[in-house]
Amino acid sequence: MTKADGMLTRRKIRLEQVELDDPRDNEVLVRISSCGICGTDRGAIHGLEPYPTPGVLGHEGCGIVEAVGREVTAWKPGDRVMIGFAYCGYCRSCRRGQHRYCENGAKLNFSGYRMDGSSGMKRRNGEAVAGRFFQQSSWATHALAVENQLARVPDGLDLDTTGPYGCSISTGAGTILNELRPEPGSSLAVFGAGNVGLAAIMAAQLSGVTRIIAVDKDRKRLALAKELGATDTLVHGAGTVLEIKDLVGDKLNYSVEATDGENLVSEAVAALGVLGTCAMVGGAAATEFVKVNHPDFLLHGKRLIGVVGGGGQTPMFLEALMDLQLQGRFPVEKLMKTYDFADIDKAIDDSDDGRTIKPILKMNG
Repeated sequence: MTKADGMLTRRKIRLEQVELDDPRDNEVLVRISSCGICGTDRGAIHGLEPYPTPGVLGHEGCGIVEAVGREVTAWKPGDRVMIGFAYCGYCRSCRRGQHRYCENGAKLNFSGYRMDGSSGMKRRNGEAVAGRFFQQSSWATHALAVENQLARVPDGLDLDTTGPYGCSISTGAGTILNELRPEPGSSLAVFGAGNVGLAAIMAAQLSGVTRIIAVDKDRKRLALAKELGATDTLVHGAGTVLEIKDLVGDKLNYSVEATDGENLVSEAVAALGVLGTCAMVGGAAATEFVKVNHPDFLLHGKRLIGVVGGGGQTPMFLEALMDLQLQGRFPVEKLMKTYDFADIDKAIDDSDDGRTIKPILKMNG
């Protein structure tokens, strides 16, 4: 990541008209209503994530099905859907139900093209565009997606709050509900009160966790964390680990490192008690390393696990989270601010600078 005059520099973003092919046999054409801006999009913009240009980003899209391929039976025009993670469906991980760890995931999500090398998107002059970011590229008015990526949005739920379930929200919630699965009476510390960390806090509040500690530098985000279920909040500093131990002793069961580039994994591990588990889900640079104190880690039986996208992101899981939101028990809308599609640069700047937790780009009415 480079800086100029104290500000992040990034690849140029320009809105222009492109052409989409008709959906293939297993694909669905979705009229995008809105799409979230995620840390992974921003990473691609700032050169931290691999993605070719010219290309279209966006992987938290939601909208209305307009057309389906010949083999699609689960969806029909008019269905309200959000678009999830891309996976092949046939590799070893997919056959185990671990779609987030698809062996073809890197190609499907970051190459900009289908597995056969085609895109389905081109400029008016015929130039190919990398238009398959996470097999959707939904910073657009329309997107092609594979039918197994979609989840149904329940009637009565604001469609434009559902796109982020495709990545950031399911990452935080899935880390708690799919991976850590905390037992009743346990304690949890979440490092980072951004969209992923706050989703983890909301999910923990639905579980049997009785002590939920939010850690962040931003007092406004900590206040929101408290509103969403945190029992305690700490402003991050040099003494954070000791402050956690003052709250729960040496008995912290779980920690989640969900910062956006800070890499507080060492602290999240150090704060754990005996047999504690730290889930590493944050967006530190690919060149970062994690350091742990060997005697503390070994003699106290601590565990450190990496979690991609909240683990098992199935349509059933995504639809369950949306049902919880509809019931008022998972209020992700409190994280969001909507921007017109034309204001995409401002939305990205606000996300980079921390002014907005989850920007939502509004494409169609």
